[in-house]
Amino acid sequence: MSWQTFKKLELITIFNGVQRDMGQSVQKRILLILTLLLMIQVSWAQNKDQSQADPRYIIDPETGKLSMSIRIWGEVKVPGVKLVPSDADLISILSYVGGPTDKAKLDNIRILRFNETEGEPRVIIANVEKFLETGDSKHIPKIYPNDTIIVKGTIWKILSTATPYINLMVTLINGYYLYTRTTT
Repeated sequence: MSWQTFKKLELITIFNGVQRDMGQSVQKRILLILTLLLMIQVSWAQNKDQSQADPRYIIDPETGKLSMSIRIWGEVKVPGVKLVPSDADLISILSYVGGPTDKAKLDNIRILRFNETEGEPRVIIANVEKFLETGDSKHIPKIYPNDTIIVKGTIWKILSTATPYINLMVTLINGYYLYTRTTT
């Protein structure tokens, strides 16, 4: 065998080895690319589902029960976004958030509907005070997912909030009056 033939065989052997290695490498790369494309597609599908869907009811991860998300603002002990059972009424929800504060105006609780309900206005007024007096459930409207419940404060809430500032102003005016009286 000549030296040239030997080199050709060696090159062919090296080329075949590279080709074999390259084939496995290409297969791994293709598999990696397909895996990445699948992951991107699944991620995109999940994001698309989440952005287009309005999750009305969800399964509570802690209890495993059908629940809904609501927002409660104002004069309650723990305001915020809450996950409550799907059959919860306004009284139950007020209990879930620790109840109303002592400055809550219970005869004018506003419920804002995020998802419009056929035949109901977008803003509903509930009179919990009347319900507590009569026990008549017609004063308590049904709560739907994504509703916002606003419990307003009474006039005493405004006065109690403003009292420290009024007290400070009177003290400053009194101090100014005493200062100007003693300097003249």
